[in-house]
Amino acid sequence: MGKKRVSVQIDGRSYVVITEDDEAYVKEIAESVSESLLKASRSGKNLDVRDCAILVALDYCDDSRKEKRHNKDLIAKADQIMQHTNEMNKKCSDYRERLTDAINENTRLTKRIRALEDQLRVLVRDNERLKKYEPRKDDAEKQFEKTLQERRAEKLMGYVPMEQASLFDGLEPEEPPSESERNTASAAQRHGKKKKKHGKN
Repeated sequence: MGKKRVSVQIDGRSYVVITEDDEAYVKEIAESVSESLLKASRSGKNLDVRDCAILVALDYCDDSRKEKRHNKDLIAKADQIMQHTNEMNKKCSDYRERLTDAINENTRLTKRIRALEDQLRVLVRDNERLKKYEPRKDDAEKQFEKTLQERRAEKLMGYVPMEQASLFDGLEPEEPPSESERNTASAAQRHGKKKKKHGKN
């Protein structure tokens, strides 16, 4: 944008300003200067236009210096905010990575828990099956204790175990008769029969 000439009125006098700014903006500034000169001329007596212009210039320089200082402070605060923002962004990035790792670890642990739960269900089913085929340990222990108590009671009462005996126990078995003895017995039986026959006659 090139420079241009702008005609303005200040305290009743015409001035030509060469500027790159907008014409409306330049006239607004000229009007503000005119109001400041009028205000300075009313604030003191016996002040010519030069004195009023100096006072106005002092006011504008003071305002400009304060604005520059204020802008410098704002820039310093803005730099601090930017630095703090960068640090927060870095922390957020670190937290985001840690959160991602935590989510992945949680997913892995969840899968592991589900696998262990499946194994637990299988073990519970197997345990129930084994209970159907094996006696309960408590019952076996109770039976064992009962047997021990019965044996102790028998000893205290002087129990003597009885053995079954036969009437024929202790007898020696007879030897079978010899052949001569068998022949003699047969002859005696025949002789006895003959006597009985003669007696009938």
